[in-house]
Amino acid sequence: MDSKKTKEMIIRIITGLILLPLSIFLIVKAHSHVFFLVIYIIQLLAVKEFINIAKNDNIYVSKFMIWASAVIMPFLMFFFSDFTPFILASFILLFVLFLLKMFSANPTEKVIEEVSYNFFVALYLPFLFTFLSLLKNIGYEWVLFLCFVIWASDSFAYFTGVALGKHKLIPKVSPGKSIEGLIGGAVGALIVAYFFNMYLLHESLVTIAIIAVDVIAAGVIGDLIESMMKRSANVKDSGSIIPGHGGILDRFDSLIIAAPVLYFYLIYVAGK
Repeated sequence: MDSKKTKEMIIRIITGLILLPLSIFLIVKAHSHVFFLVIYIIQLLAVKEFINIAKNDNIYVSKFMIWASAVIMPFLMFFFSDFTPFILASFILLFVLFLLKMFSANPTEKVIEEVSYNFFVALYLPFLFTFLSLLKNIGYEWVLFLCFVIWASDSFAYFTGVALGKHKLIPKVSPGKSIEGLIGGAVGALIVAYFFNMYLLHESLVTIAIIAVDVIAAGVIGDLIESMMKRSANVKDSGSIIPGHGGILDRFDSLIIAAPVLYFYLIYVAGK
């Protein structure tokens, strides 16, 4: 490993040692409203990164509507017991995007492409990030479970891939990911889930295995989704706000896809 990569690795480790205990403290000790505000701010920072990525796709981006959604939507999801206000606001967002296109300089060019693109960009992060706060309402244990399983999956996948990776997973999307890494990550994460459940959650072995597999699969898909979007926009990292780790999206890509999967399972299957 050359000196540059060694320096990057050291910075990455130091940053992780600082952020890990801080994250655990917030998850365990912070009031649900405080936790929501922290996630809300992180989401806003991620939206800024996402706008920069979206602009590289050479499609018109309505910054005002995207920021309006980022500011309003999380509150509608978190502070109302059902999704009705969020659905209404989503309809208004779509309606206004069509109106803006209608009165633009080129109202009949790329209508579906521009409206659907902006609708997606406006809702993607506010919608997904808020599920981390909704999970906190169910119990901080489930947020910790989500984080530890995803972190374990990523870490075991990386080291297994480096040591044994020979068969590419989806090379056109993410050339560095291997089938061996995927298997190693899944096995490592399942072991972490088992011990986590033993000491904190106390669910049945079958239940926790199903939940862990769902979270692991969703996390891998979330990582690949962001890889697709970054490749489409021709960018390597979503940002540089976290020393040694890239941007917010680079760290939360798996979590924000796995969070709603876990939430809906707990609400509609496990009845939490």
